[in-house]
Amino acid sequence: INRRKMFAATFDQPAVEIIKDKLYWISAQRPPQSDYNAYFFNVDNELVYEPFNSDFGPLNLANTHKFIRELCRVLADERFKDVKLFHYCSNMFDKQANAAYLMGAFMVVILRQPAEVAWEAFAPYQAGFRPFRDASYGDCTYSCSIFHCLKGLEIAISHGWYNFREFDNKEYEYYEKVENGDLNWVLPGKFIAFMGPVDQ
Repeated sequence: INRRKMFAATFDQPAVEIIKDKLYWISAQRPPQSDYNAYFFNVDNELVYEPFNSDFGPLNLANTHKFIRELCRVLADERFKDVKLFHYCSNMFDKQANAAYLMGAFMVVILRQPAEVAWEAFAPYQAGFRPFRDASYGDCTYSCSIFHCLKGLEIAISHGWYNFREFDNKEYEYYEKVENGDLNWVLPGKFIAFMGPVDQ
């Protein structure tokens, strides 16, 4: 996670409060400035969606898990116990939507908030969020919102399909590569998704 410490707190856009007096989310054209008791972090260029066509997200489960794990680490760090934490992102539509999804996922997975509550926290930004689309050519015939993604994550947790403490990030990323099958378990041990088949 890229870290920045600056001075004199000012915001052009409203900050979304995630944990009262502790954790916030902000989207801005430029990195916000902070005073001595604020810590900003950004993952726009670290957790990156790789598009096929006009698709731009959401970030996969491996990146979602990485973000949540790192945020938990920062929240538990004694150096930041008296510091307000801000996850800031660019106001570019793709970065903004993916960053909001990541923070919403943290709220669902760690804070155990319903997807509806997590989504409502972003009310000041909702009108500007562009829906995700499929990776095919041509017009997209449906809209996949951030809320849809959070609701899917909530359902996966409730059925035991995703467990934060047991999820194997290395295995996920290994099988996601084309040379290793480009596959993902939709239902662990039962239902798998993969590219193809193709003629050899």
